[in-house]
This record gives sequence, structure tokens and C-alpha cells, in this order.
Amino acid sequence: MNDKMVLAEAEEERPRPSSLLSTFEEIAQTFLSLVSGERGNGKDFISLQDYLDSSVLINGAYCTRRTVLLAIHDMKEELKAPPTLGSMTLSKLALWNVRPLPQVTFYRDIATAILRMEVVIRLEAMQALVGSTVLRLKHSSAVPVGRLVSR
Repeated sequence: MNDKMVLAEAEEERPRPSSLLSTFEEIAQTFLSLVSGERGNGKDFISLQDYLDSSVLINGAYCTRRTVLLAIHDMKEELKAPPTLGSMTLSKLALWNVRPLPQVTFYRDIATAILRMEVVIRLEAMQALVGSTVLRLKHSSAVPVGRLVSR
């Protein structure tokens, strides 16, 4: 077989990145709209986790939304993202005090920013959970909390 024919067939079989990008845009917009500015809200964290861990159909195959984020994050090509998606991402990063604020010009930048936001939200939810657990222990136990931790 001719090399050009083989390359042409491989190119036809290769999934089109536009469907991946459009799926990513939908995931990014939904994620960003779900993110509220309420700090330490475990409910928001759980709903975001459920959303990212649920599956989406792309080119006849199911994968998690988190996998789509990671695929875009690992993209070698620098494809410019829509400016509205970039500005929406920047505003949510600022809302969560993520520093330093990155440039969000390319799809890869936005995926990275969303992954960073998820880490910040996860950390805040865990800190709120630990804080409320410590408060409950402090008020309900006869043993001081310090003794429980220092042993």
C-alpha cells in the first residue's frame, strides 16, 4: 500500500479534535457555573466531584469529564480558546483567590486553571470538614482535643 494512502486512512480514522474541544467547552462552562464563591461548602465540592467523575460520550466512547480535562491539559498544540471562556475562568480564579492568576489564552490554560480550582475547592472542603469535626469533638468529649491529638 502507498504511504500516502495509509496516512490518509489513519487521518480519517483519527478522532476529530473539534468534538473533544466542544465537549471540553461544555464541561468548562458547566464547571465554572457550578463554582460558587462560598468558602468551605462541602455540598459544592461533592457536586463538582460527581460532575467531573461522571461519563460523557465522545466519538462513540465513554470517558469521564475529568479525563477530558486532563487530555486538554496535556495537549501539545496551543489552540486559542474563546475569549469569553477565558474571562469566565479568570473571574472564578479571582473569586477563589488562586494566585498567581495565570494567563488563560489557550484551551490548555483553561484546563489547568480548572484543575487548580478543583484542588483549592477540595482543600477548603476538607479544612471545613476537619474544623467542624474538631469543634464537635471539643464540645462533646470530656477529654480535651489536645490530648486526643498529642498522644
